[in-house]
Amino acid sequence: MSGAPAIARGDVAATVAGPGLSADKRLRFIDGLRGVAAALVMLYHLGGRTTAAALTHRGYLGVAIFFALSGFVITSIVSARPMSWGFLGRFALRRLVRLDLPYWANILLVLVTMRLAVRFGASEQGVSAPQVAAHLVYLQDILGYSEISSVYWTLCFEVQFYLALALLLWSAQKLQLRSGWFIAAFLVLMGLSVLANMKVLPTPRGLMFSYWWAFALGGLCYWSVVSEVSGAYLAASCAVLFGSAGAVHGDWRFTTAATVGLMYLAWRRSAMHRWLADPVSQFLGRISYSLYLCHPLFGWSAQSLALRYCNQWVALGVGVAASIVSAWLTYWCVERPAIALSHRVRVNAASGRPPNPVRQVKQT
Repeated sequence: MSGAPAIARGDVAATVAGPGLSADKRLRFIDGLRGVAAALVMLYHLGGRTTAAALTHRGYLGVAIFFALSGFVITSIVSARPMSWGFLGRFALRRLVRLDLPYWANILLVLVTMRLAVRFGASEQGVSAPQVAAHLVYLQDILGYSEISSVYWTLCFEVQFYLALALLLWSAQKLQLRSGWFIAAFLVLMGLSVLANMKVLPTPRGLMFSYWWAFALGGLCYWSVVSEVSGAYLAASCAVLFGSAGAVHGDWRFTTAATVGLMYLAWRRSAMHRWLADPVSQFLGRISYSLYLCHPLFGWSAQSLALRYCNQWVALGVGVAASIVSAWLTYWCVERPAIALSHRVRVNAASGRPPNPVRQVKQT
């Protein structure tokens, strides 16, 4: 599997206060990591068509980075607030506006490009109306439809991640579960998810459980850096993931644990606003969602056209340039307006002290 999930800049809690970090500073390190992850995935797809494929064949691990970032950021948003129906509805609407408009626009562009390609002699791929409808609501994998674009599967998992975290916190609130029991249950689910990732436990098609551990580890990292959960839990979890690196999908677990370790270190060293703050990383981070969506369509197509007339290196450069330019245009024409529109959906700000991951449940 390859691709990059939708952890996009704009409406995430990237200004959380922490040790030595004022609340008015963005977490530029997270923005920069988004840019690195998006670039890795792009190079995985485009560089894989060159003789340098051995250098980019691990670029799919950008997805592991994205999943960890997603867990950190989304947990910072939802865990500080009571899981009321009003909050969950507003949060879901805000995320859907933020993610769906660029996603739907990209689906439309893919379909239009397919029709144009047929007119120029390409074979028709036969996309059905039910297949498109399933894509619009992130159910294509669960319902057994093939992907219209190879990167969409991560969006389906992202939506499931959000729902799973909200359900866990909502259940803890309703059951009035003590925080110690909540963390224990959270860690058990992480462990079972790791076993699923290692193919020890089966996972039904299209469900995110075999990757839940990566999102959950990002959430555990957030709770650790705001000192609401002992850092020992995070250290032990990372140690388990590093120790399992020799098993199936070990590179995923190693990369995720390393990403989380870097985020924890950056926070503790008050470097969240300094590391990867260079203009290139920040630019790529800003357009990372659009780059994720656009490079399989525009970058791949431009590279394919260039391969007819140029050598592989020129074609690769053309593909990368087309990916970045199309992502930049998509960001300004579609994604940025979607961000502005999503901000009209008010999500009540957390008040007082740093967020408590189990504020809505009893404390031990």
